[in-house]
Amino acid sequence: MGNQHSTLEQKESLKFYGGVPVLLIPFAVMFIGILWLGISGAALPEAFWPMILLGIFVGLLLAKNKKVYVEALIEGITSKMLAIMLLAWFMAGIMAKLLSEAELVQGLVWVFLEMGVSVAWFPLIVFLITSLISMSTGTAVGTLVAVSPILFPVGYLLGADPVLIIGAIIGGSFVGDNLAPISDTTIVSAYSQGTTIDKVVKSRLKYAAVAGMLTLIAYVYFAITAESGGTVTPPDELNPLGLVMIAVPLLLLFLMWRGKDLVEALLYANVIGILLALSLGLINVGSILMINREEFTAGGIIIDGVMGMVGVAVFTIFLMGMIGTLNRGHFLDWLMEKASKVATTPRRAELTIVIVALFVNALTTAGTPTMVMLGDFVRRLGHKFKITPWRRGNLLDACSTSIIGFLPYSVAVLIPFAFVGGMVDMSAHPNFTPVGVAPFVFYCIAMVFVMLMSAFTGFGRDYMTDAEYDEETIELYGTEKEETMIVKEQEKRPTPSAELQLETSGVE
Repeated sequence: MGNQHSTLEQKESLKFYGGVPVLLIPFAVMFIGILWLGISGAALPEAFWPMILLGIFVGLLLAKNKKVYVEALIEGITSKMLAIMLLAWFMAGIMAKLLSEAELVQGLVWVFLEMGVSVAWFPLIVFLITSLISMSTGTAVGTLVAVSPILFPVGYLLGADPVLIIGAIIGGSFVGDNLAPISDTTIVSAYSQGTTIDKVVKSRLKYAAVAGMLTLIAYVYFAITAESGGTVTPPDELNPLGLVMIAVPLLLLFLMWRGKDLVEALLYANVIGILLALSLGLINVGSILMINREEFTAGGIIIDGVMGMVGVAVFTIFLMGMIGTLNRGHFLDWLMEKASKVATTPRRAELTIVIVALFVNALTTAGTPTMVMLGDFVRRLGHKFKITPWRRGNLLDACSTSIIGFLPYSVAVLIPFAFVGGMVDMSAHPNFTPVGVAPFVFYCIAMVFVMLMSAFTGFGRDYMTDAEYDEETIELYGTEKEETMIVKEQEKRPTPSAELQLETSGVE
């Protein structure tokens, strides 16, 4: 471990003309390009490739050492996390294609029409179902993979607004990512701040409740204003036999709930799903692999499923390369140093934590790795003002599981579009793009608002006792510095009464 650390320290730092802040320019170039695509109605994952490549090229021009810049790109691309994501997405693409060919969506449409469910309330139903699933699995990506290719086509064929449906799927997926005790973000938020999972989960319920209430109000409003009161008679050609294939995503969710890795669960679900569909006659062997020897082309469930995820996969490869330049350029160290100078009161400290967490997540679009990177910074800054570990963990977690839900270049947004983007009539729904859906991910937007207001007003803020504070001081700075560090920290921190006066008077 020590050899690895020394090897990292010996690597030449990536430097830019103009200093560390110039690292943001390539990201700005990419973001402006994506916004332009969104405004022009062409914000497709494949269309993002030229924009992010342009950003990478601009970064190359601004880098002082071109060789180090390229090395940083490669380091980002060769990360283990990227390999896992790509493998999971390709497996998920196969499952989505299988369920489509086996007519599961038609079976579900038949059920909803038989029940007489009003289309106007469908987005709210989707949000609630997705929230329950994500709470059970603890993973936003796993929920998006399981739900997107099923619930979206059902709602769209019923006539519901596609933007509201996909916004409900994304928002609901992040409910569990933030609240579930088994979520990786929940685990990181607890252990990075030196506390337990039960404390962070119990204390964050109030924030989720407020965000959830705002979300429900939004969906009820859209349902009432769009309510026509009519129902649709199910057409005769809908085949309910495809309903049997619901067992495949249910198996996937069960395996993840039992602790299986997402990739392992997808492999089991795909194999069993193919065998089930073959046995019922919903697909044939030719549906799995089709080869046209005359035109030298191939297709089928497996090939088409993988190819359907190529757009988001290639974009993510480039994005991880750009994130590698942030790491090699020590951008996070620079950002932490600047942010620490602004935090002079508990309110400013919490606002700094929230803004830095939102900003870095907007750059990386990767919640868990970002939380790992920021964990020590958040802990030390919050400790300085006696902010409790669970409060610090909640600020970090909520910011990391919210903003990435509505950024148009975020993987969380691109995944459902990779599954369902091609089935929507763009002439009837020109705003159905990753940019157009951003304002309709109500839960994630509400959570950002709640955390900003919580940091500013002090809603939910708790302080450590002197004993807890002194114990964490020793844990952070070492037992050999026990006497000096405790005295130093006690001299620097204001008394609780002085803090209260600062907060209530508004003096920063």
